[in-house]
Amino acid sequence: MKRAKIVVLSMLILAVSACVTDKHVYNQQPQKIFDAVNTKYPNEKNTLVFIDAPQGFIAPHLANCAVEKGVNNGKVVAILSSLALKTRTVIVAGEDESLTGTTLAKALTNNKEKISGSKVIVIGAKDTRQELTDLAAYNDVAIEFIDTPI
Repeated sequence: MKRAKIVVLSMLILAVSACVTDKHVYNQQPQKIFDAVNTKYPNEKNTLVFIDAPQGFIAPHLANCAVEKGVNNGKVVAILSSLALKTRTVIVAGEDESLTGTTLAKALTNNKEKISGSKVIVIGAKDTRQELTDLAAYNDVAIEFIDTPI
């Protein structure tokens, strides 16, 4: 009985230590993105909103669904707050281009009075460019797309 408790306790400790280690590797580096935009626009003040993506096969799709349904609004609020200032250019980038596009689209939906006249630069988000362009035009937001810097 005592050995069984030791085995269960050691398995529990291993499980907890496995959860603590961070194997989250960035495909994009936020500093390179910020530097690339600063090189193109050296005299503008920029704010970077970097959207982390969950790892796995199904997790990125679930994260997109959560943003669309309004469950995960943290980055949406960050984008809205930055756009509402209108004194800085907002750079939106992320690990997953689909999640980046979905998050920005959610931020641009039904917020015309708050964000009209602001500027956003989107890094990547190739699949949602047309939707984002239409939403930005409707909300009177200047939008520019830049390919992901390597």
